[in-house]
Amino acid sequence: MSGLASTLSIKLTFSLCLGSVLTAALIPDAAARSFAQPPAMPAASHVAAHLTSGVPAHDPPYVEGAELRIAPPMLDRAALRTKLIANRAANLARFHAYRIAGVYPSNVFTTDRANVWRDQDGRFCAAATIIRASGQIELVDRIAEENNFIRLADVTQGPVMDWILTSGFTQAELVVIQKPFSPVTSFPDITPTRPIVVDARLRAAETRRLARLYRQIEAKLARSGKASIEAALDRLLKQPLVAQQLLAS
Repeated sequence: MSGLASTLSIKLTFSLCLGSVLTAALIPDAAARSFAQPPAMPAASHVAAHLTSGVPAHDPPYVEGAELRIAPPMLDRAALRTKLIANRAANLARFHAYRIAGVYPSNVFTTDRANVWRDQDGRFCAAATIIRASGQIELVDRIAEENNFIRLADVTQGPVMDWILTSGFTQAELVVIQKPFSPVTSFPDITPTRPIVVDARLRAAETRRLARLYRQIEAKLARSGKASIEAALDRLLKQPLVAQQLLAS
């Protein structure tokens, strides 16, 4: 029996080896194809988790505050310059008309020089007149009611600042235009309850003083146009929303 078992074992081993050889011969690239198979798909639960999270499988983790920021549109410096040049020319013409008219506000409110936006007779200062003539009537009238002694040197934001930025003037130039007025009465009152009598002699002297100053200011504004436009443009570009509104106007 032991001899027979040994013989059967040898035959079985030979058959298995022969089968392996035949398989390799008939399908020579079977092993190679097994390595060329695509990688296994991720489990359905893994895919679903990424789909519901909205984060791609291989993206870095979400960091709060890292939202996409869209850059503001580029501003056309040449187009803005053209707008400012036109506005400056129009505002210079308004200032010239104001100077020639020779009717200026009367300071009946203080004993010293003061900026008066609108006087008791409804006359506006030079800066207020220019802004009003540009179409900002409601704005100018509201300032007269709420802050009649406003100083443009103190303005840093809001609709008046927006107007300054688009006027073609620098803020410093408008401060010069807004000259404070000397008192023209012997009995000033900061909050008068009735009309205050204006001293005709003081009024005439003040008109002459202002006419002389305004003539000098107008001449200086005419000479400094190019440099002032570039300075105004640089400042306007720091306020892109205001600049965009000017371009759209």
